[in-house]
Amino acid sequence: MQTGYALCSSDLQRILCLTEDQSMVELIEIESTRDINRSICVSDLTEARNIADRLQNAGLICELEIANVARLYKRFY
Repeated sequence: MQTGYALCSSDLQRILCLTEDQSMVELIEIESTRDINRSICVSDLTEARNIADRLQNAGLICELEIANVARLYKRFY
């Protein structure tokens, strides 16, 4: 079970994860808690903002929101 903050789509239906070979990031649909467990989570809100800014500057992601992981888990429990 993850804790902290994750980068999600604005409707909280997709979450940012590393690909299988861990060379890129991808947005995947959240269909179960297993998808949340695969996500990139950080413990600090400032760290989450820094990561989001770096990914946006590199052109790897579009506008994403930072969400508390507990809020995402709440959908399944």
